[in-house]
Amino acid sequence: MRVVTPIVDGDGFSLKRIAIRARAESWSDPEIPDGHQLTFVRRGVFRARVGGRTLVADPTVAYFGGPAQEQSIAHRPGSEDTCTALLMSDPFMAELDRGAPVGGPVPVTGDLAVAHRVLAARARRCDSFEVAEMAVRLAGRVLAAPSSPRAVGRAATAAARRALAGGAKELLAGEPGTLGLRDVARRLGCSPFHLSRTFRDETGMTLTRYRARVRVHMALEAIEAGRADLAGLAAELGFADHAHLTRTVRDECGRTPRALRALLAAPD
Repeated sequence: MRVVTPIVDGDGFSLKRIAIRARAESWSDPEIPDGHQLTFVRRGVFRARVGGRTLVADPTVAYFGGPAQEQSIAHRPGSEDTCTALLMSDPFMAELDRGAPVGGPVPVTGDLAVAHRVLAARARRCDSFEVAEMAVRLAGRVLAAPSSPRAVGRAATAAARRALAGGAKELLAGEPGTLGLRDVARRLGCSPFHLSRTFRDETGMTLTRYRARVRVHMALEAIEAGRADLAGLAAELGFADHAHLTRTVRDECGRTPRALRALLAAPD
């Protein structure tokens, strides 16, 4: 089941929320967006095929598709994945003075995760000028960011390395608070050393850094939804305690959980 909820239609851009709950792990029928589409994952992990390239999509990345690029999605059965999609016209893109991302997904840091949530939260409450400026700034920042590195070497080897890193991302994005390094390596059929080295070469970050970012994004989603029990949330996500959660969120997003709750709830 796929539910698309329009959030705002602006001058040269639109914003929508997409929620999908799949019954089977199969690829959706290919679609071509009406414009240039920048997709942020709010919750979940799935595989996306964009312009012939397959990637693992989770809250730590955004991915871009042009108006001539087919997109197809494969979701995990029984889980709900939600995204925010920013659709931009040709003139809007041209006026950004930025090139489209080349070579893969773009990393979404904590501050970018906050920015796309603020845009979605305020789009219906702020005047069109402010919403347009937020959309321009968000798109410009993402399109200016470097893409995740691509593996070099023989095609078969590069594909195996991408698959290993993608498998690790799917496991950690699904169970960031419970799986240890050796657990992940065993499930993927390799040594922890090989997994760690390959993951860093493929993504540009360590497994530890990725896991921390995933947990922060999951915490951010819960905070925006109104979760007040931060001690319980910390335990669920594998943080040592409430203070550890607060410190990690502040380091990644630049604000404490309490400040983020106020930011995402308030109209100003």
